[in-house]
Amino acid sequence: MEQLNPFFNLKNFSFKALILIMALVPAFIIASVVTFLLYYSFPSIIYNGLNFFTSKIWNDGSSGVILHNNGISYQSGAVYGIYPLVLGTVLISLIALLIAFPVSFFVTLNVELYMPKKIRGTLISFIELFAGIPSVVYGFWGLLVLIPWLQNTVEPWIGTHFSGIPLIGGVFTSEISGRAYYPGQGLLAGALILSIMIIPIITAVMTNSFETAPKEIKDGIYSLGGTRWEMGKYLLVHHSKAATYGGALLGLGRALGETMAVLMVTSALLLVPSNLFSNVSTVAAYIAAQLDSAFFDQSGMTTAAFAEAALALMGVSLLVNVIGRKIAGRGVLRGYQND
Repeated sequence: MEQLNPFFNLKNFSFKALILIMALVPAFIIASVVTFLLYYSFPSIIYNGLNFFTSKIWNDGSSGVILHNNGISYQSGAVYGIYPLVLGTVLISLIALLIAFPVSFFVTLNVELYMPKKIRGTLISFIELFAGIPSVVYGFWGLLVLIPWLQNTVEPWIGTHFSGIPLIGGVFTSEISGRAYYPGQGLLAGALILSIMIIPIITAVMTNSFETAPKEIKDGIYSLGGTRWEMGKYLLVHHSKAATYGGALLGLGRALGETMAVLMVTSALLLVPSNLFSNVSTVAAYIAAQLDSAFFDQSGMTTAAFAEAALALMGVSLLVNVIGRKIAGRGVLRGYQND
């Protein structure tokens, strides 16, 4: 047998090595970020313990007196707790998902079943285009348009007609005038902004799954007398349910880590929300709003606490995204079906 050219073997090996290195770069970056956060959050993990996730107080210490214990420095009276932030993150993300999922479901069915083929691709591309809009643009729109609309129209209507329902109806009273008012900026505004931002992600996964479903299944449903609506509902709810639910989790993963848009339409207040209109903050938004104050803490504990909060948020976001991709499957995300 004729031996291959050694130079050709060398080129083939070099190419494979280069591809392997490039494939390992994302994993290396993620591992580097996790290592970085672990290193900087270690003092906070030791100092706060589990109270970091159960305490409602975030106070870096007002005395300015730096104490030392077992090699860890902190200001006297420092207490760090992210319970309100965790609760705010979960509530905003789940409410956003509850809004976005049915919208994405019906948008997919409408585009795939009732839109002419000539404009179907354009509509899908237009929907997916929304995923590329910077979050600060959404936040700016929410600040100028959404919040006044909620404050003057939506929240007063909800507060009037659903005042007896816990956590939904409620009225805030001004300490100065004693009159009822609605803030506009808060939990509902943040959830609506996030729902708009994750609709393209969920819709993209659903449409890919719908389009790659076997033609035999579609024709079989029609042959049994099924309508277009029944065929589409069957594909998304039964045949491609993994992609449907996986897309929802991918949208949730995006919502959990969103920062600027949420910060602009909620607040940076460490409060436990009492109803749908309450001011609230998320872990990501609070870090972005308060990180500059951490550098005034000479002990470095505040920076470590923010690093621990970021580590927790990153862990949850990665977990949700991994589960979503596992459920949806590579085929759906890349445009083909392999159920």
